[in-house]
Parts: sequence; structure tokens; C-alpha cells
Amino acid sequence: MTRRTQPKGDPEGWFPDGLPVYGQVGVLEVDCESGTVQCAACGRWFNTVSGAHLTARHGLTVARYREMYGLGLRTVLEAPSRRAQRRASALERMRQEPQLRAMLEAGAADARSGELIRRAGQTSRQAIRESTRRPERVRQLRERGRRGNQVIQEAFRERLRTRSVELGFTDLTSYLMDRHGAGISVSRISAELGCARQPVVAVLDELSLPGRLDPAHPVEVAALARVGYPTLAAFLLAHPPGTSPKQLADALGHSVPWLTYRARRDGLADRLTIPPTAEQRAGTAAQQAGFPDLPSYLRFLAEIEHCTGGQISRRTGLTAARITTLLDRAGVTRRSNEEQRERQTLDKVGWTGTLTDYVVNRDIAGWSIQRMSQELGRSDVWLARRLRSYGSGDLIRPPGHRQDRPAPTTGR
Repeated sequence: MTRRTQPKGDPEGWFPDGLPVYGQVGVLEVDCESGTVQCAACGRWFNTVSGAHLTARHGLTVARYREMYGLGLRTVLEAPSRRAQRRASALERMRQEPQLRAMLEAGAADARSGELIRRAGQTSRQAIRESTRRPERVRQLRERGRRGNQVIQEAFRERLRTRSVELGFTDLTSYLMDRHGAGISVSRISAELGCARQPVVAVLDELSLPGRLDPAHPVEVAALARVGYPTLAAFLLAHPPGTSPKQLADALGHSVPWLTYRARRDGLADRLTIPPTAEQRAGTAAQQAGFPDLPSYLRFLAEIEHCTGGQISRRTGLTAARITTLLDRAGVTRRSNEEQRERQTLDKVGWTGTLTDYVVNRDIAGWSIQRMSQELGRSDVWLARRLRSYGSGDLIRPPGHRQDRPAPTTGR
């Protein structure tokens, strides 16, 4: 059974009982590269999501798994490549076994003649006659399924108890109370036990231990003890409005999202002022410089001042990718950074034409490449490389070698 040891990405969501949802509910996710299917309960990939895996890892039956994740009763939990192999094997078997082929051909003939429909009608009428016995049969099947699920769950709980003993505890309850009291997350607990989060959450609920967002949760109590406050509300109210959420979260030893969730729980989300983004700060700077909006400011830097991407990034604080996106929206066709530097270099010496025209003009005046590069403030290697990129490498000649050319039509 081929599988990846780790799922792709994070869960798309969570059920109320804590079971994760990988992929889209109601869809059997297929990996086109490996031809495997994804288990929606853990995100791992298999040739077949088998009942043994669902029972051992998640405590679910195949029917319960289909029901929870919105899959049809006839949805095959098998990779298309595996089904193709099985189909090829069946066709090969039909080719090698004449008796099997004859039986299938007889069935196809009955279907064409309508015989199968007639037999189905007889079966339906017989089922109606036996309908008085059906409720009892349904009850028996449900009772059998309930007992089967109970046996599976007890075996699963026994495996968790055995793992708890291996970790040095008397039973599963003492293990969970110790880990929960130490503030260890459910994900880490489930990893130690070798199971999914759902069974751990279910047992924690049975023990009536504080939930993840409960103010009495050991993790939150330990964080507040670190800063010396009895409650999170007292901690937030003790700081002036406008204090950086990152600063507050660092003091508690947690992330900004962790703090934000609990501030919303206590109705104090307005105490957390999210700082402006880099784009918002750049927009404010553009307005202060007299531009109506940020794209206009970027257009000015790119087309008028001929700034490179790095120079625009340093002046605005935006990333190169974001600058490119904003310039594309503004309809600005950007030169490459090398072309921008070339234009800046020519502007410094007051030359409005092209680099090739500049070199032709100076060459007629008897200048060497070295003297031109000194005037431009660039190396002769840079100048030679730029000329070759335009197909004008013949302009690079040894000192003293001159050839008259017509004067350029543009320049200063």
C-alpha cells in the first residue's frame, strides 16, 4: 500500500467533535502525480483508503467515514490507477476462462431481452410479500452493527490504554490529565498516542477538562502567570490602546492569532490595533509626496525617475513582486533593471538618446572606450557588455582605431 508519510498542507476545516477535514467534503481527492487517493480524516495518501486504516487510526467504520465526509454509498475508496489494474486483470481473466466469459455473455443477453427486468419485478413483489418480516430484520442488523462498533471502539481504547502504560502512566485517564495539566496541545498528545485528534478530544470531553478556549485551560493560566495577571482581560486592559499585538503576544509567549482568538472571546478585540501594512504605509507616503494614490507614485518612480525595482522597493518598503503587480495594474511597461540603470547613467551626463548613439558620437570625437566609461561612471566591461547586447559590438575597438560615421540624430 503506497502512501506519503505526511499530508499535503493543513486541514480545510474541522468537525465540531475535533476531527479534521482534508480536501473538499463530498469529493474523493486524487493525486494526479502518484495516482493515490487522500484519507480525508488524516490527509495521508493511499492506493486504497481501507477499513483497517479507518478503524485503527480514526476509530471509524467505512460507512461512518462516508457519511461524515459526504461521500456516496457507492463511492469506491480506491485510486483510479488501482481500479484500472483490477479492470485489466478482470478482462485478462475473462479472456483466459471461457466459462466465466460465457456466464457474462448470458447475463448481457438477458439484459438486452428484458429478462433481467422481469426477474427484478418478481423479486420486488416477493420483497413486498415479506415486508412484514423486514422491520425485525432491520433491527437485527442495526443491533449487530452497534455491537460491532462497540467492539471496535473498546479495542481502540484498549490500545490507547496500553500506550499510556508504555509512557509510564497507570491508565489513559491519568496520562491525559497529566498532559492536559502541563498545557500540552491535543495534536502533541495524539502524536504521542499514535492516533487522530478526534478520540483524544472525545476522552477529554468525557473527563470534563477545560476546552481549548476555556479561560481555565492550563496553557492560558501558565501564560498569564508568566506576566503576573489573573485574567487575560486584566492583562489587556493594563496596556494602553494601540500597543502592538506582537509585543503583547511575545510577553505571553504565544502567537498573535492565539491572543486574538482569546481577546475576541472576552469581547476585547478592539484593544488589539493591527499595524498598517507595508502597502498602506507606502500609500500614505505617496499622498504626502503629492500623488493621488500609490500606483501614480510608482509610475512616477518607474517612468520619470527611471528607478530600478530595488530602488523602488527601498523607497516604498514594498516587495518586488508587489511592485510588479501594482505597475501592471497601472499599465506601466517596465524596463529591466539593467535598462533602468543604463537610462540613469545616460541621464547623469545629459544624453537623451540611446547608448549606441552616445558611443558613436564620442567615437567620432576620438574618445576611447575607457574615456567614455570614465564619463559615464561605469566600467569599460559594463559598457562593452551593453553594446554587445544591442548587436553593436563592432564599436569596441583598440585605442587609435577610428572610422568616420555620420553624427547621431539624437543626443544633447
